[in-house]
Amino acid sequence: MADTLSEPLIPEDYDYKTPDHLIIWLDAYIGDPERYHHLKKSFSSNIDPRNQTWTMLNDRDYDNLTRTHEAMPVSFGGILCLLLAFTDPNACYAAFEKYKDKRILFITSGSLGEHIVPSIIANFREVFTDPIGNEPYSTIYIFCGNIAYHKNWAIPYVEYILMFDHEAELLTRMTCDMAKFYFTKAGRLNAHGDLENALRFYGWSKRLYLQNEKIGGSCRSRINEIDEMTAIVEQALRSRRVSANHDAQNSDDDEKGCEPCT
Repeated sequence: MADTLSEPLIPEDYDYKTPDHLIIWLDAYIGDPERYHHLKKSFSSNIDPRNQTWTMLNDRDYDNLTRTHEAMPVSFGGILCLLLAFTDPNACYAAFEKYKDKRILFITSGSLGEHIVPSIIANFREVFTDPIGNEPYSTIYIFCGNIAYHKNWAIPYVEYILMFDHEAELLTRMTCDMAKFYFTKAGRLNAHGDLENALRFYGWSKRLYLQNEKIGGSCRSRINEIDEMTAIVEQALRSRRVSANHDAQNSDDDEKGCEPCT
């Protein structure tokens, strides 16, 4: 597996103030330098977003995250998102209230998840539900050493929960879920005629799917589908611009052809 999911190619026109995704990570051992090597390497940061140099978060960064409870802009799979890290479940719960307007991906251990997930689903179910299709998002990731041990408490929330015991599988799923989100968003924008933003989100979705492939995912068919949709949207944009230029030319000709009033 690659050492990092983070790519330096953040789009120059990205709105750094309002990323779509917020990753919340709750685990008692986040600060332990001997744990979660691959997961930690998947995030990189940059103090100045105008500078394309991104560096992986270090142990001090994770210590600061768990102490300050402030969201940090990070690159994950080449896409900007926000990261919050907690060792305290109460502080973590408060973050859901503060950021409930975000698309949240929630990582937690099995032992802490057993206590916090029921409250999160009871009070913030809408965070994990598609507001248009009303379908649940399975973006609560339980990362634990013994999946079988935690199945009983997790069963009532099976629509929202996925369980992992390997970092590689967790990272593959997270990049796939983010890619699906942008693919769906692009399709909806395309359907409403917002072609420029649709093209942008198709590009971000493809970037995440390509990263997903690098770490063992299998999504070539979806990448091909994005390429097809991108070509269709680009053609529609060209046609729209040609039509706009034609209309503008006709308007200019009409103005030139008018006789002055006497």
